[in-house]
Amino acid sequence: MYALLGVAVACALSACFPSAEGKQAENQKQEPKPPNVIFILTDDLASNELNARALRHMPNLKSLLIDKGTTFDNAFVTNSLCCPSRATILRGQYTHNHEILSNDPPRGGFQKFRFLGHENSTMATWVKEQGYRTAFFGKYLNGYKETYIPPGWDEWYAVTGNYLSHTFNENGHLVSYEPESYYDTDVMSDKASDYITRTAGADPPFFTADRPFLMWIGTKVPHQPATPAPRDENDYPAISLPHPPSFDEKDVSDKPGWVSDNPPLSLEQKKYMEELYRKRLQSMLAVDDMVGDLVKALHDSGELDNTYIVFTSDNGFHLGQHRLGAGKWTPYEEDIRIPLIVRGPGVPEGETLHHLVLNNDLAPTIADLAGSETPSFVDGRSLVPLLTEEPTPLRDWRQRFLIEAVAERGSRGRSTFVNESEVTPLLTGDPLPNDWRRSSATTAQSSEKWGRPWMKALRTNNYLYVEYKTGEHELYDLRKDPYELNNRYA
Repeated sequence: MYALLGVAVACALSACFPSAEGKQAENQKQEPKPPNVIFILTDDLASNELNARALRHMPNLKSLLIDKGTTFDNAFVTNSLCCPSRATILRGQYTHNHEILSNDPPRGGFQKFRFLGHENSTMATWVKEQGYRTAFFGKYLNGYKETYIPPGWDEWYAVTGNYLSHTFNENGHLVSYEPESYYDTDVMSDKASDYITRTAGADPPFFTADRPFLMWIGTKVPHQPATPAPRDENDYPAISLPHPPSFDEKDVSDKPGWVSDNPPLSLEQKKYMEELYRKRLQSMLAVDDMVGDLVKALHDSGELDNTYIVFTSDNGFHLGQHRLGAGKWTPYEEDIRIPLIVRGPGVPEGETLHHLVLNNDLAPTIADLAGSETPSFVDGRSLVPLLTEEPTPLRDWRQRFLIEAVAERGSRGRSTFVNESEVTPLLTGDPLPNDWRRSSATTAQSSEKWGRPWMKALRTNNYLYVEYKTGEHELYDLRKDPYELNNRYA
């Protein structure tokens, strides 16, 4: 009798108080797992390079990202140089706020970013506080040559040394890869795909699929010298460098002195840029393979439907426009406009949006996707309201943004370290150096040392207005003059 009563009581209690397993299942049913985020950052990829002709050789980028996601055709960077842009991407700030003004110390670079304590609050630390696992693969900030691992990253596979280096810091251990046998993009792809497999699809005791992940993959391509994978060296045999109306601009008399003093492009420069353009596209084919590998790993692990993939670049790139050789770091369209594609849960497929979006927006967007709060210092805004079937109307979105960059100079006399006395003067301005160099007056190989003076600009939907510290100005009506040929400032 007592046994039967005990059974009855146990049954009643089990009905009122579900088992731990049942409660966990119920919670999982009510609270879906937060999404994973894969952030792919190419190096110097211009938006106009992903044209229809180029994409014929990039089936994965086209079918798995563009066709399966939303493309932003008005995506821009607010400083078109690697390290300042990457600092902006990590923290969501304009250059004048994060103070990383250049690629090298004392005005910029990894060392200054670390010195200022910026690594203690980035998209990685924000999502990690939400329980995310984080992993970094590839290029970090210019000047990173460490076995040190920044805060916020659980796993770390960063290229250490200059952009030609083939050495990775793999969780504190330096590993060098022979480039003839191990192509850098393939190394990143293999490690990133393996990360997905072993963390999202593994069996106990390694099973951690209850925790979402943020993965950053920073490729070194198509940055100069844009070395393609050996398997891709013969691709794009018939493709040629585009010659828009701004290419080797005929009349630059209305441009500021750093442009108007340039002679027409030389045959040497044109030949170099023609070959560089082909190599840039060839080098992107390994990135296309990587996209395919990542999507396959996500599909096989059951995580594809719960993963956002964000594909973009740290800045654009010019190849001959306005008589400028191969380079970046100008306010012109080729340099500030970047590709930006997002696919993921609920993101409309095959759509194109025309909203003005910035690299400042990437950190707060990823934080928003992860359910993280962003610090008050963030200048950007989350793009999540645009990733729906009913995006924020254009009239209610951003209408203008700032572009800024310090003067360019040669490396002579540059400090190789940062100390406290050097930090404050960096923000006070910098006169045009006596040894500044024009873009096209040098050989093609050294044409990245253009010599553009200190600059701030305002870009709206219809206009680009530029102020240089030399006292010169530019103003373009982009509706009538999309190639920025006629300076209207006068």
